[in-house]
Amino acid sequence: MSAPDDPTHGDWNAADVAKASAELAAAAVQPVAFGQLGPGTKAEQARNLDLLLDVEIPISVEVGRAQMSLDDVLRLVPGSVIALDKKAEEPVDLRVNGKLVARGEVVLVDDAYGLRITQIVDAAGRIESLR
Repeated sequence: MSAPDDPTHGDWNAADVAKASAELAAAAVQPVAFGQLGPGTKAEQARNLDLLLDVEIPISVEVGRAQMSLDDVLRLVPGSVIALDKKAEEPVDLRVNGKLVARGEVVLVDDAYGLRITQIVDAAGRIESLR
């Protein structure tokens, strides 16, 4: 024999089951309160930036480009000269993670090459380099 509050009991009808289900669903739902969205505090921004400061990203300096056939590449030997698409006096490109961010001139620092930045690419130029 089944108990009176057993849903398989003969006294339950479809309307009672639907009403009980609706009451249970309404009781289980809680409104969610989200905080105010905004720029955040300076301390939060600094903390978020601190998480990224030690992330290494590839930086490269592009002196120029050339397009060659595979046959020409296979004929390269020590001493071969490849003509690039930039003139010697033109600035070279500084790329961060493959994206153009600045231009500058090649300098010699002790016995190593360096780059003196002469121009930072504006936001529109950086967006264009993403395409």
